[in-house]
Amino acid sequence: MSKKVSLIIWLLISSYFIKFTIEESVWTHRKIIEHDVIFYYGYLPATFIYHDWTFRFPDKPGFTGTVWSLPLPNGNRVQKMTMGVAMLYAPFFGLAHLYTKVTGGLADGYSLNYQIALIWAGVFYFILGLFFLRKILGQFIDDFAVSLVLITIGLGTNLLNYASWDGAMSHVYSFFLFAVALWGFLKWLVKPKILLTIILGLFLGLIVLIRPTNIIFFLFLGLYFYFKDKDIKKSWQFILEVKWKLLLLAGAALLIWTPQLLYWKLNSGHFLVYSYLGENFFFLKPRIIEGLFSYHKGWLIYTPLMWLAIIGIFIMRDKLKEWTWPTIITMATAIYVVFSWWCWWYGGGYSARALVEYYVVMSFPLGAFYTYILKKKWIYKAITVIVLVFFIKLNLFQTQQYHTSLLHWDSMSKEAYWAIWNRQNWPENYEHLIVTPDADKAKKGESAFP
Repeated sequence: MSKKVSLIIWLLISSYFIKFTIEESVWTHRKIIEHDVIFYYGYLPATFIYHDWTFRFPDKPGFTGTVWSLPLPNGNRVQKMTMGVAMLYAPFFGLAHLYTKVTGGLADGYSLNYQIALIWAGVFYFILGLFFLRKILGQFIDDFAVSLVLITIGLGTNLLNYASWDGAMSHVYSFFLFAVALWGFLKWLVKPKILLTIILGLFLGLIVLIRPTNIIFFLFLGLYFYFKDKDIKKSWQFILEVKWKLLLLAGAALLIWTPQLLYWKLNSGHFLVYSYLGENFFFLKPRIIEGLFSYHKGWLIYTPLMWLAIIGIFIMRDKLKEWTWPTIITMATAIYVVFSWWCWWYGGGYSARALVEYYVVMSFPLGAFYTYILKKKWIYKAITVIVLVFFIKLNLFQTQQYHTSLLHWDSMSKEAYWAIWNRQNWPENYEHLIVTPDADKAKKGESAFP
């Protein structure tokens, strides 16, 4: 079966993103190292420029960067986020640092070259993630259906924003890791070579190091392992055959965590530190309805093409049977956990950003949907194309609205949404239309919005 169509689509999307990034030049509009990125990024200058894991270097005279640290009872400081994202930033940080030193710029880790490098890191991992997603889906569905999935996820979802404008946030990095880990896992099930075992273990460890709740993705892998054959005896026999390789895989995952564990031990005296003090999950009060359907950040309001994937779940039993229950159980778990967090809207951002990485999971029902449609009469295909084009254009337009703050980063309401519909200018009394979330109430498990 020819794979040329999806390859061309991948190249076109990649080219578009490179062009989009150059035209947007987000580093000319705002700082890249801000908000959560400050925590993700801080490990790199601390390690390679200031050689100070205690994070006291910002106290020295002349420091011009931005570092946020959380104080510990012993007087030391830690970063709120783990260092997984920093590891993926590292090659781009290294290039920026080398270029800045060679050209005589300010090599402090925070000058413009470092900011630019982080944006291009997001673009790089997006392109690579989409490449591996293409290789995965090509094993199960027609190449034209694969192409439509790539177009939908690449251009019709909020991944567009988190691979470009907010490309230094963690989500595109998790998206990449989910894709490459799934690709590696499928190869490992066929031929569990030692080198592949080690690499897969490193990637799986890095997935959790980027965002601990990403461990939910392991559920997807485990469920697929079971449902692909539904033969417990056969599955158990495979586990017995690779049992020592499973230990090797776990050891590789632990190895990638070693710097983080040593960092915590150095600063706190403990190998494990909970750095989200005062922030909790409310598992008895999940905000699932708000997270999916509200105008504040509702996933299916601001990323409506995911409705096609949801429809696809009901088709998977015929088209991608072995992926049906892994998808349903994984997504149900992810949605429950993601929207049980006190800040279920996840601060500033576009749509439900905490679900971006799970587009790897949702690519399977999306692929089932397109496989089904491609076998139907032309009228169904025409309607699908119209829907796809309309919502891609809407996503591109609303992404631009978000970039200008017309689509507010955390305070949207139904009234504000429809007031800015198809507009690029500010409506009257806009400040009275938006609704600012009450974080103090949310931290108590109460509703953040009236």
